[in-house]
Amino acid sequence: MLPNTYHLISLGVSMKLPDGYEAHIVPRSSTFKHWGLIQTNGVGIIDNSYSGDHDVWCMPVYATRETTVNKGDRICQFRLFKSMESPELTEVEHLSDTDRGGFGSTGVI
Repeated sequence: MLPNTYHLISLGVSMKLPDGYEAHIVPRSSTFKHWGLIQTNGVGIIDNSYSGDHDVWCMPVYATRETTVNKGDRICQFRLFKSMESPELTEVEHLSDTDRGGFGSTGVI
């Protein structure tokens, strides 16, 4: 991989997750140190509907330096989580809370 390039690395696995679960793909703690790779979407979430014969799990990465990932290199890991239930939302004209001063601000100077 050349520096400053995007790549979709095949993880070489497809599977059907249990109903109600999703997998979160994240880099290993040594991935950046060894390969200079950053996962481009922060966390890759794979739901149990991604389970066809050609639905191969991948890790989207940005290469910060010239590097090579070989088959069998351990660049990521995954954890299974219960999928979030769909919340019931209520549309309103105005919110009742006091403004805090904008995005990223606690309002304290």
